[in-house]
Amino acid sequence: MHLLKEETYSQQALLAHYCRSGVEPSELININKDNLYQYRRLCINITSDIIETAYPITHSFLDSEIWNKLVYDFFAEHKCQTPQVWRMPLEFYDYCIAKNIGEKLNAPFLNDLLYFEWLELDVHTMEDIAYPATLSGSDWLNKKIALNPEHRLIKLTYPVHITSPADGLAEKKGDYFLLIYREKESGNVQFVDLSMFYTYILENLINGSLLKDILMEANTLFQINDIELLNKRALEFIEDLKKRNFIVGLLA
Repeated sequence: MHLLKEETYSQQALLAHYCRSGVEPSELININKDNLYQYRRLCINITSDIIETAYPITHSFLDSEIWNKLVYDFFAEHKCQTPQVWRMPLEFYDYCIAKNIGEKLNAPFLNDLLYFEWLELDVHTMEDIAYPATLSGSDWLNKKIALNPEHRLIKLTYPVHITSPADGLAEKKGDYFLLIYREKESGNVQFVDLSMFYTYILENLINGSLLKDILMEANTLFQINDIELLNKRALEFIEDLKKRNFIVGLLA
């Protein structure tokens, strides 16, 4: 249901359709047709600038003709649902998945690359989340650990966060894990490449488990059979995340 008068809504819809398709509707009234093209040109330019800014790596990798056609097709075919312009790149990502663009361009890593680039923007602009209350101390093994809540922990099929698309990325299919978070003071988005073991630790810390319990389970799960070594490596990992401002202390 829309709140505009029916005629106003109809005219806006016709103008929007023209801006996307370039097909001039005869039903438009009280408009200077000599300037009609300028509306379309302006909308295309804004869309192109927003998408290019959100996906600089993808933009630089794809041939300019291919990129321009992709953005143009998205503009012409996709009816954006979000009223927030900065979220348009997410719809571009969804469009590329729906249209199997990665497969059509023989770039199987494209979905991961777009997702990675989108998440940097998403984390940077996400709503503030209250940080947990903390205690002083460093008994990481026996106390619950407080984490930066403004983060994403993701799995990728291609190492788009550490490998350029031009460096044989398509041949490096596997399991890759990445922590993305926003620093509280600076607002900068940071990335940490993770092994499966460290990802397992983080997932369980996020769920509120104690580190000592996580390591006991990991010792069996990963068949390492050396709890002292696991403790050493895990505590080094925790201290590193503390220096990186992802771990903020012990939970109060």
